[in-house]
Amino acid sequence: MYRLLVVDDEMIIADGLYEVLSNLPQLELDVYKAYSGDEAVRLFDRTRFDIVLTDIRMPGLSGLELLDKIRERWPSCRVIFLTGHNEFSYIYSAFQYEGVSYLLKTEGYEKVIQMVEQAAMDIETELKAEALLQKAQEQLDATRELLQKDYVKGILNEQLGVQEIHQKQFDELAIPLRADRPVLIMLGRVNSFASALTYATKSRQLYRIRLIANQYLSARVSFVDVVNESMDPVWLIQPLQESSEAESWERAMTFMKGNLELIQSACRESLGEVLSFVLDDSPVMWKDAAERFSTLNMLMNYRIGQGCGMLLLDKQMIEQELQPPGDGTRSRPLLRHAKLSVLADQLEHGQRAEFRAILLDCAAALAGVDSMHHVPAQELYYSIGLVFLSYMNRWNLVETAATRIGLHKLMQPGEHESWQQAFDYLLHVGDMLFNLQSQEEERRARDVITVIQKHVQDHLHDPDEISLVRLAELVFFNPSYLSRLFKQVTGTNLSEYISACRMTRAKRLLENPDVKIQDVAELVGYGTATNFTRSFRKATHMTPQEYRATIFNR
Repeated sequence: MYRLLVVDDEMIIADGLYEVLSNLPQLELDVYKAYSGDEAVRLFDRTRFDIVLTDIRMPGLSGLELLDKIRERWPSCRVIFLTGHNEFSYIYSAFQYEGVSYLLKTEGYEKVIQMVEQAAMDIETELKAEALLQKAQEQLDATRELLQKDYVKGILNEQLGVQEIHQKQFDELAIPLRADRPVLIMLGRVNSFASALTYATKSRQLYRIRLIANQYLSARVSFVDVVNESMDPVWLIQPLQESSEAESWERAMTFMKGNLELIQSACRESLGEVLSFVLDDSPVMWKDAAERFSTLNMLMNYRIGQGCGMLLLDKQMIEQELQPPGDGTRSRPLLRHAKLSVLADQLEHGQRAEFRAILLDCAAALAGVDSMHHVPAQELYYSIGLVFLSYMNRWNLVETAATRIGLHKLMQPGEHESWQQAFDYLLHVGDMLFNLQSQEEERRARDVITVIQKHVQDHLHDPDEISLVRLAELVFFNPSYLSRLFKQVTGTNLSEYISACRMTRAKRLLENPDVKIQDVAELVGYGTATNFTRSFRKATHMTPQEYRATIFNR
């Protein structure tokens, strides 16, 4: 949909063009009119216009002066000058601007329609133009580093599926690593950061630390580095392929171990910052990187002594400390904290299929667990239950959900006879919440459309009050979104609905012989009997007089 504004100080011309351009089946136009340049500027300050059809000579603000106002606010707007003055100086001035064309008033409506159609085609062509694609590519390059960091953090936080970790994605984001080779993970922490430091100060220091570290590392390894949510720097590392895979990794590990102390010393001397590092003792495949990163986080938090300047190069000793008594093995967490965040986001954003897939994976992981006192399973159940409870509390759904799901079971796994039954219950709760989401979205949409429909019915006599921009302001929506939402909910375009309401009201008024045709035109917002007659004939295939005659000749 394109938004078009007609500007002319002669009301009869502005009204005529408004009516003609509002009823073009081949173009979906949202048409407005203004009777002066100043009135047009006020509209420009409210919303974007794609095409402006304006008289070039008007009292007050002239067409050329209006063009300057348009270029200040909406540079890509197409302007068609309409004038009865075939004066070279005006034409020459107008054509100094890109996207400006010129039309004599004597050329008629058909020519106007052709010019508007051409302007719309030019806009579509520009949107697809190579220059625009080039600009988009430049912007992508400027933001690639940010996208790269988000992607890497998505891998480490298990927010990306295995199918999303592939070489094509690495290449597009300029990640200098191979998706088919294992990766070594190193986690750092700045122990000397004072809690009173501002976020900006910490960010600057972290940037300097990464520069120092990267200067030492770049000679022998390829890597990408990010800063996680705890403001800890993380490096993902692969050796330069100089010999066999095994020999390359051996050299890389030796190189890393030999340089970490140098990095610590350089940061202490140059920046006054004390760093700790946990370097994994073996590379890991990308699909297992999130699990390994979780382990490194545990090791960093475990610390030895005060933890300041810790340099941990072999995790076996710490893993032995972390092993539970009994069989001496530590089981993999059933659902890491990062995955719980993903689960909460999926619930919040209505991603039912993805949410359900995670719950089914959790249920499958517990298939062989018989005891309802199994602590890891209880932790998992409580964690998911807390995601549900938090969501219901945030959206005031506790009372609505209580009777539907047996809310007392949500934080009581012992209420279920088996873990299979427990996760069937959680799946049921999830489905119920997604259904409530859909119902609530539909209700809110219907409420918005009801407000719009009532306002249209109450203000048919005032075209300004039922313009798309004004209706969008009433419900605080973007005009284009409101137009799409109205069509989605009602199955009818908003402009078609307004026209239908006008015709329905007009027919009712015409049934009263005491109401003049001109009065009917004004009461339904057409302004003049001529404009009303043109629109009425198009809708009913008869004039208002002919319709009135059929009523009284029955």
